[in-house]
Amino acid sequence: MNPLRMTPQTMRLAGHRGHSEGAPENTYAAFRAAREFAGLGVTCETDLRVTSDGELVLIHDETVDRTTNGHGLIRNMSYSEIANLSAGRWFGEEFAEERVPRLRDALQFAREHGIIYQLELKTYGQDEVFFPKLRALIDELGCADLLQFSSFDFVQLRALKKAIPDVPTVGLSHSRLIDPAAIAIEANVDAINLEIHHFPSGEAKQLHEGGIATFLHVPPPSKLKNLKNYGVDIEADVIGWIRDGQLDQLISNDVSQVARLKAEANG
Repeated sequence: MNPLRMTPQTMRLAGHRGHSEGAPENTYAAFRAAREFAGLGVTCETDLRVTSDGELVLIHDETVDRTTNGHGLIRNMSYSEIANLSAGRWFGEEFAEERVPRLRDALQFAREHGIIYQLELKTYGQDEVFFPKLRALIDELGCADLLQFSSFDFVQLRALKKAIPDVPTVGLSHSRLIDPAAIAIEANVDAINLEIHHFPSGEAKQLHEGGIATFLHVPPPSKLKNLKNYGVDIEADVIGWIRDGQLDQLISNDVSQVARLKAEANG
């Protein structure tokens, strides 16, 4: 049985890099806000990279330049160098004390706060080093239930599922796929995250027929406002898809939005 398949009532709520609309992305502030808006079991999508001394950290970019007050390639920096940077001042002075989370610490935070992480893998060509680190950490902390893995690299996801079969995997796709369920089954993923502009094409139904879960990223209201002014109501479409049972997880930069859409769909 697929652990990521849901109903309209149990559909998972997720924050893209946490509640990144209202707090600096991939920080405890963003994860905490996501939990406040969506409640117990909220999924925080986040990004996984490796430092020069082998620490697993949660940060999106290849460099620290955009989301910290530092400069440099993450793979060339030690964890202690990164840990001294502010990961929040760029977003607002009230977040100046936020730091780039280390995965080990973030998992303990997740256990305490009832959060699940969808870790998007950002490291390629180092599976033989990377996978054992993840396996050892999961075994040490007993935290497979707190994790999903995601990637645009379906080959990597298939290899990761062999190495760590107890964590669900999510394929990310920007493309419209001819047979998404066949690709998902070949890669042994549990879910595929679809692009919203392709969603009406029926890929979600194809995935569900193949036993695969369907995830969807919805733009936040700030990005949808102009379209709505012209009569294009994306949120109304999403509510219909939830009611129709086509969605297993809904993610946005604005976690209050996905909580509201689920509530309206089940209202």
